[in-house]
Amino acid sequence: MSIATHRPFVSRAALAVMALCALALAAGCSFTRPAPVKSQYLLTPKTPPVAAKPQPGTLRIGIVNVAGPFRDRNFVIKAGELRYETDYYDEFVVPPSAILAEQTSRALSRSRTFTHVAAPGAPVQADYVLDGFVSSLYADHTVQGRCKAVIAINYYLSQADIGSGVPFWSEDYRREVDCGGGDADAYVAALNTALSEILAKLATDLGAVKLPPAQ
Repeated sequence: MSIATHRPFVSRAALAVMALCALALAAGCSFTRPAPVKSQYLLTPKTPPVAAKPQPGTLRIGIVNVAGPFRDRNFVIKAGELRYETDYYDEFVVPPSAILAEQTSRALSRSRTFTHVAAPGAPVQADYVLDGFVSSLYADHTVQGRCKAVIAINYYLSQADIGSGVPFWSEDYRREVDCGGGDADAYVAALNTALSEILAKLATDLGAVKLPPAQ
């Protein structure tokens, strides 16, 4: 006579509860997975050549605004004629507006384009204010197997103390630089090249501007 194996009785309700607990545990486990590692980058363009004769007065770097699609820290990729994507894994250390304002200030200060150049936000009495607007900042991957770093900035110069804030000088700068295979390192290197060229041209152009008398 065989001995039957008796299993404890489990109701359908208990089975349902057990199933829910298992799902909750599984969900809980998913939250413990390590977050994806992100790479962070900072733009470090070359300093323009030192001016032969600085412009008189004090220049303050104002605000460098960035167009909405490119304003965040994540890199932006142009994947098609009308299609853009954000790169989740690669980003700037701080928003690009802060980086570009700081690098513009540093370039013009080290090249001595003006007698004195004040950093963004510095509480300095200035004669002139340089602002900017970035309309493009992305990696162009529209051609398969190729990458271009694209950056376009409009800089405009105004007198600091006349109240109207209407610029008396402005210029558009745009550069497209090949970034090889298109990985993040190559993209940032190409952006540095493009920004170096823009800042060098900006320094030359500002050095040739006929300034109105300081107020």
